[in-house]
Amino acid sequence: MKRIYIAIILMFTSQIVMAISYTLEITEEELQNKVSAMMPLEKSKFFVKVILSNPEVDLLKDNNKISVLSNINVIAPAGIKGSGNARITGSLTYDQSSAAFFFKNPTIENIDIDNFPEKHIPKAKSIAQTIARKMLTTQPIYKLKDNNLKHSLAKSILKSVTVVNEALLVELSAF
Repeated sequence: MKRIYIAIILMFTSQIVMAISYTLEITEEELQNKVSAMMPLEKSKFFVKVILSNPEVDLLKDNNKISVLSNINVIAPAGIKGSGNARITGSLTYDQSSAAFFFKNPTIENIDIDNFPEKHIPKAKSIAQTIARKMLTTQPIYKLKDNNLKHSLAKSILKSVTVVNEALLVELSAF
């Protein structure tokens, strides 16, 4: 009889544990504020300086990705300067140890720089790609709060990320 009670208790406990999940909604506006706070991003390499600034975040519903359209300014030797924009796309990843979300695989999808020699654009794109990878992947876009019970329970596993109505719906599960 004791075994039956233990089995029943274990069965109910496992059902309760499986039910502990939480869907977090991160709005486009919240992401915009976080990404804006990270910029401007600046890097110099081989005497070429690239600055990314004034980001505009857009959530891409078709592929559940984040897109950032950023101003780009490039300064090269001999007074060569150009400005334009760069589109960076990537996805979201969750780091369980820090309970934070990061931009994953940020990639410069396209770049348009006015008044800049065409032959130097690949170098500027390469530097901009380095900035995006080094800076956007190391600073959290969103961090779960320790003082929020639901956040505390859901700090274990990222189940899914989807874009719905200009927001990221992030499903987390404690197990």
